[in-house]
Amino acid sequence: MSLPFAMFLVASNVSAAQEFKVKDGDTITVKISSRELTRVTVDGEGRLDKVWGSAGILEIQPDKDKGEIFVRPSRSAPAAFSFFVRDDMGATYTVVAQQHDIPSETIVLKPAASRKSVGRGSEYRSAPYVDRVKRLFKGMALGESIDGYSYDDSEQEVPLWAETSIVLRRIYTGQDLLGEIYTIENISEKEMHFHEREFMDFGTRVQAVALERLSLGKGESTFLYVVRKPVGGE
Repeated sequence: MSLPFAMFLVASNVSAAQEFKVKDGDTITVKISSRELTRVTVDGEGRLDKVWGSAGILEIQPDKDKGEIFVRPSRSAPAAFSFFVRDDMGATYTVVAQQHDIPSETIVLKPAASRKSVGRGSEYRSAPYVDRVKRLFKGMALGESIDGYSYDDSEQEVPLWAETSIVLRRIYTGQDLLGEIYTIENISEKEMHFHEREFMDFGTRVQAVALERLSLGKGESTFLYVVRKPVGGE
């Protein structure tokens, strides 16, 4: 009878992984071991693409094959400190680490953005930059899944001109590019004329734009495609 009881005690002392549902820009607070390695990974097929930390605070050991990292605070690190990680969909998270005298921990990030189509970073970056922009435009225009990107639908209105109704319809998120599809409707009484140059200042980090139609009569609509650098993108 003593053996099963001992086995139960051992099992009850095994700590579960720390799991966090995250979206781009989120800050999470985690517990890490002050003396042993802590594993940071992304749920499912996700991978970590980059990590930033203050010099001399954190020892970082990347596992490039699995797309995860192992971290350990230095002896001079404060009891609580922060660092940044970015996943392979381009989302960046702030990790506030609190040191504890505990064994190794596993931290699992569970991105809220759906992973409908994700490619590997080396394959994605092998294509020239302009070709990647063109491929993103083509996929958005056809409404297709695009290797290296996840996408999420939206219904966000963008107040820009009184004569138009502009609505963000879909967002494609990749490693170093962000694609957005908008509808533009002419709600004025007159015909309207547009040019892509008008939308190069449509928000920040705009890299390229394309319009399906350059003229709209009363009540007519068209699609606007915008490619940006994501926040924190290089």
